[in-house]
Amino acid sequence: MASEHQMPASKQQQAGSKIAIFEQENFQGRCHELSGACPNLKEAGVDKVGSILVHSGPWVGYEQASCKGEQFVFEKGEYPRWDSWTNSRRSDSITSLRPIKVVRAPRQPLPTRQTK
Repeated sequence: MASEHQMPASKQQQAGSKIAIFEQENFQGRCHELSGACPNLKEAGVDKVGSILVHSGPWVGYEQASCKGEQFVFEKGEYPRWDSWTNSRRSDSITSLRPIKVVRAPRQPLPTRQTK
């Protein structure tokens, strides 16, 4: 998906998961970029998550610190408001985030059929 929020070429070349969280809706306000787990966004200086831009990798956000509570899965793309990642009226906050490690199983050769 094309985005106005492109990372500089030097950052695009780095491998791994990247996510940008904005304190206000529609990618406004202070921006914090993460490339690894953050068990407590408030301790990292993030007061509120208003919008999210996932540059690479799948991520999971949690409503509580230490990766607990309701979970929200984010794939590469833009999430301009909390209702773009959930329709839950119970929770509209994210307090911790971590990348999801995707492991691909090695391809197994197809079994050969023996003839008599």
